[in-house]
Amino acid sequence: MSSEVDGRVTRRWSAALGSLMRRFGGADEAEPEPARWPAVVSTSAGRSLGLVDRLIHRLDKLEFGEADPARLADLFELDHLITQIRHHERSLLVLAGADSAAARRTAESLTDVLRAAQSEIEQYTRIDIEVTDLELSVAAAAANDLVHLTAELLDNATKHSTPDTTVTVEARREGDGVRIVITDHGPGIGDDELDRLNDRLGRDDGDVGGMLGMAVVARLAARHGIAVELRRTDDGTDTEVTVPAALIVTAEDIPEPIPAMLPRRPVREPSPPLADRVRTAVGPRAEETDGDFRLREGSAEILVRVKDNPPMVDVLSPIRTEVDASEKLYAQLSELTAGMPIGRLYWADNTVWCSVPVFGHEFQASHVKLAVQVMTGLANELADRKAWPEETDKAVKSEK
Repeated sequence: MSSEVDGRVTRRWSAALGSLMRRFGGADEAEPEPARWPAVVSTSAGRSLGLVDRLIHRLDKLEFGEADPARLADLFELDHLITQIRHHERSLLVLAGADSAAARRTAESLTDVLRAAQSEIEQYTRIDIEVTDLELSVAAAAANDLVHLTAELLDNATKHSTPDTTVTVEARREGDGVRIVITDHGPGIGDDELDRLNDRLGRDDGDVGGMLGMAVVARLAARHGIAVELRRTDDGTDTEVTVPAALIVTAEDIPEPIPAMLPRRPVREPSPPLADRVRTAVGPRAEETDGDFRLREGSAEILVRVKDNPPMVDVLSPIRTEVDASEKLYAQLSELTAGMPIGRLYWADNTVWCSVPVFGHEFQASHVKLAVQVMTGLANELADRKAWPEETDKAVKSEK
């Protein structure tokens, strides 16, 4: 969710309300009936969501049938933009007092809820998630709303923190409930602004007031008894989300989804460990070292790294080696990342890396194959000296 998209949706919300009130209130009616416009807004957003879902389904087919890395990167970028549009349409539903999505049939693991929230924001590659208690799940009735609420807070954290930093998300059991802490690093928030934001988070009303995301978070938090508070730290801001015990279930508490009187579906075999599925996907040509898989695609060196908690696969490539860190380097990496259709650039261990993440939830072998193809194209392009800003070389030499 870029600031531009967020601003357009806020303006659209205000304009839509004014237009609908004028239309349904009548020209001579000084105070239009407020009960009319939420139903109209909900219907409009619901229809848009139906079209968005059809478009995402179509894009999935195009991605799996495309072999060209450049076109794949374009499709991935388009897919992610449409996902952000879907998120904003659901925000309109929340503000109109409607359900933003159909309730899930069963509880969803806390890890998957946080990963789903991560996938809905623009700068998803900057998020690092750690869940201490993997057996925890979120009740079916609240899972979608917690995804939406968390996505709004993650988007806010990435937009108001230093671009080359990581936003961390830690979730752990606290009593019978769960505490989620989102930490960002940057200039921080002034006292007056902090008080204003926390006051907005504590009010459940329809007034957007230029803060669409905070209004959505407040509405969803009030719906489920979730507490949200911003706290200033020495180098940024912490956002604390306290999820009550009524919304949390453990593995043994999850009810059997199929009633005993109905015929049962065939039992699905448990999926092999993620590392085994990645090993099958990359094939025998990959060299395995300390759990990582190394590939050579032309002149590009590709590293496929598996992370268990939460389940995730990171497809990496070293773009430049023996590079010293500098402020100019960080600024150029941020600028290049902003222009990339997918993935991000970062510096670590005197090396500039390019990274394309693949979520482990509902993992498919084609996901890694597509990511490797995209990474190959990106690595070859970025390794070309013509594609790299000349200022980078100057900054490196000056640092040395």
